[in-house]
Amino acid sequence: MLQAMTKDGIPVTLAMLTKAQINQLKQDRILFYCPACKQEVIIKAGIKTIAHFAHRSIAECPSHEGGESVYHERGKLMLYQWLKSQGLSVQLEIYLPNIRQRPDLLLNIHNKRIAIEFQCAVISMEEVRKRNAGYRAADITPIWILGGNQLHRISDSHFKLNQHQLPFIHQFSSNAIPSLFFFSNETRHFIIIQDIFLTGKNLAIGKFSIQRIDRLTFKDMFKEHALIPKDLCILWEKEKYKLRLKQPHRLFGQELAWHQWLYLKGIHRELLPSIIHLPVKHQFKMNTPPWNWQSRLFLDIIDPLPVGRPFSPRKINHLLRYHHYPADSFPLIHTNNSPVSEYLDLLSRLRIIIQTSDGNFIKRKSVQKPETVEQAIKQDKQLMHVLLKQNKGMISH
Repeated sequence: MLQAMTKDGIPVTLAMLTKAQINQLKQDRILFYCPACKQEVIIKAGIKTIAHFAHRSIAECPSHEGGESVYHERGKLMLYQWLKSQGLSVQLEIYLPNIRQRPDLLLNIHNKRIAIEFQCAVISMEEVRKRNAGYRAADITPIWILGGNQLHRISDSHFKLNQHQLPFIHQFSSNAIPSLFFFSNETRHFIIIQDIFLTGKNLAIGKFSIQRIDRLTFKDMFKEHALIPKDLCILWEKEKYKLRLKQPHRLFGQELAWHQWLYLKGIHRELLPSIIHLPVKHQFKMNTPPWNWQSRLFLDIIDPLPVGRPFSPRKINHLLRYHHYPADSFPLIHTNNSPVSEYLDLLSRLRIIIQTSDGNFIKRKSVQKPETVEQAIKQDKQLMHVLLKQNKGMISH
């Protein structure tokens, strides 16, 4: 821990002191205590680590969460200094006895309390849920900032988004753009990724905003930056091209099952209709790639129907019941927006289906299936042009 208390209850942050001051504390044999368990802690101030306090024994400390890395401690201290420099009321590692938690930083702003967690290692979904539930029980808003060491950027717009990072996507209201926050203490940069569209199981497109910490305010973190609709359409057209032409090296699990399902239907992946594999904002709520569940919905339910025949959302929900992550997998999302509903809305805008007053759908027209790869690529291009021209729904903001 970076901060401990004297016997008089005075907080001391070792990393804010000089080497001479720390040596003086040692010479004076000043005793320090953990704010959570009240047990004595010792000074750790080596050459390769940030000066910090450590328990002699961690077994009895209610706030113990495992040893913290130098990367984590350094970043946490930078974030604390950054907030302090803005004149904000912020506390470092303050223990909250009513919920038995110790956020990295606790910010008081406009009569609102915000817990900031700087997360640099993989933790379980259960732990994320537990901490968020604790904060909300205490009327504290949690904000999670991932360590820059957790970001795997591939290009200007592409990055890897693994399953362990999904719970840290923030969406502060139903109209807000989903956001991920990263901070690199090595480069002193914030990396904020917004307008996130998953293109596959662990790959995504997003709008990157990168800024040095000394050129960013806390309020700036929440400015929204969306992908330009034209850029998204161009990027997605390339994704559809890759799906058609890039041969998978290995198939297993869900992807193997999907290919086997296509084979039984007598359909080649390269010749899927263009309306399969479209961008929807909340794809991250699905545990299968967009081409998987969208193809099942269209080919199993819509395509076999004669024009004019109705189908119900209940039938869709039953078909895709295993394709969703559990509802509580996204504790920082404050909206019930459904990726399936977003896809159906796209099909409605393309006049393939129409929703009736009772909430059901009617097939409005049949979809032309490509007979060659060249024809499929041409149809993809035409479809993305139509979506861009409409400039509505999932393609714009």
